Amino acid sequence: MTSKERILNAIRGDEVDYVPLIIGWNENQKLHERLSWRNGRERLAFASQRGWDTCVSIGATVTPAEGVSVRQTIRDEGGVKLLAQAWETPAVTLHEELLLTDNWDQSELNGPYLGLLSDFRTTRYREYPIKDARDIDALDYIFPVDNPGDMDSIVESYKIQRRLADEFQYPLFAYLDAGMDWLFWLYPLEESVYRAIDEPDNVRLILEKINASKMKRLELLLSLGVDGVVRRGWYECTDIWSPALLRQFAWPAIQKEIEMTHQADKVFIYTIDTGVKGIAAELAAMDIDCLHGLDPAQGDMTVKDVYAAFPGKTLWGGFSGPRDFGAETPDNAAKAVEEAIAVYGKRRLILGMAASYRYYYPWENYAAAEAAWKRLR
Repeated sequence: MTSKERILNAIRGDEVDYVPLIIGWNENQKLHERLSWRNGRERLAFASQRGWDTCVSIGATVTPAEGVSVRQTIRDEGGVKLLAQAWETPAVTLHEELLLTDNWDQSELNGPYLGLLSDFRTTRYREYPIKDARDIDALDYIFPVDNPGDMDSIVESYKIQRRLADEFQYPLFAYLDAGMDWLFWLYPLEESVYRAIDEPDNVRLILEKINASKMKRLELLLSLGVDGVVRRGWYECTDIWSPALLRQFAWPAIQKEIEMTHQADKVFIYTIDTGVKGIAAELAAMDIDCLHGLDPAQGDMTVKDVYAAFPGKTLWGGFSGPRDFGAETPDNAAKAVEEAIAVYGKRRLILGMAASYRYYYPWENYAAAEAAWKRLR
């Protein structure tokens, strides 16, 4: 089997020649002496030479419409750096201010302005951009449903990524960053929860506007011929939200995305890491093909729990990065492989984890897991 056939068969529950292993590598992998690639093509060539399974992804990118400009200023307040941005749109100007800490990922700060998608935002807000219902109108321009430039860029990017995926026989997945995670990028964490409880109509409208722009690009990606969809749901969990809030704000959008994906005869993969036990029955009732992540150490469900709770669904997981690769010994990493295969057998399992492999994890732990995989797969 090619890696593409193996991965897609595993997700669909069909026979495979062996259990796939897909580990994502942190962008700082170049700091690790054993990982030498410098670009996407070299990454695929490296994986192919090692016999690794992997995938190629393409984002449902949304950029602001023409007529939107962002003014940025940085000031010092008693030794504390503050980043202020004004998003000027035809509807309204949004003002925000964030604490500019030294540990902010520099790659996010190199552009002409700081985009709204950043995990660094939620704990560093001094002033968040959407304060009342009037500000929501700006999202029509910051997240335009129709943006010809975005569509042209996606088509060109698809051609490049499809050629790479086909050359090395790996699947090409659309990466969909929609849903409630956006509340954590638009507000401080606690504020996002308060808003969902106190201002449900405003929150629903915010998510509807963002999701509509993402769905339009997903529609294009599916028509171009991606092999499946990876939908992020990192924060759509009961570590943060009540099941009632997830039913209200998350599930309807996910159902639409699943339907659209399956109408195109593609597979739907949902990434969620922890806080799943309280919503397992509802997730199991959805027509999700594969659950990606579900950390067996940091989360609230072991591999055995996941197998019992999600019959007929594939697990892309089995590893806890911090435990199996970062904190424990090579023997423990090998045991994670042994347990996952003992529970799942050789169907509906892709070994991996939600988070990427950090460059500072001991390589010996990964080598032990890889050796156990080759022995048992």
